[in-house]
Amino acid sequence: MPLVLTGLLLALAALGTTGAVVASKNRAPAPQTQPGADKKYAALPMMTFGLGGGGARMVDVKVLLEIDPSVDGKVADPYVPRISDQLSDRMRQIDPEQLTGADGAMLMKSTIAGVLDRELRGVRVKDILLDRMVVR
Repeated sequence: MPLVLTGLLLALAALGTTGAVVASKNRAPAPQTQPGADKKYAALPMMTFGLGGGGARMVDVKVLLEIDPSVDGKVADPYVPRISDQLSDRMRQIDPEQLTGADGAMLMKSTIAGVLDRELRGVRVKDILLDRMVVR
């Protein structure tokens, strides 16, 4: 009889543990643990720049900056004229053929990152997203 009772108690313990594991897997994750929930973006306005290389080629760029969630989304607004001016100078050094394909997007992002590092020293920019880039 003691062996039967011990076996029955072990079986009930195994069922309880299994039920707890299944119940925890079916639970929805908390909102703060979902990836991407804590991202915040600052949008720069559409900017148009002349490119180097002797032609009359232009590039239209719209940029989103992924910033720290604790920072105001309009943190870059006072700096837009300076950012635009610095980018204009840098874009004149880029040949239009350099902006083709994935390498062109990477060149554009690195150029923008260089300007932002200089102009937005107090703001940590996590990522630079090219919302729109048209070479015409």
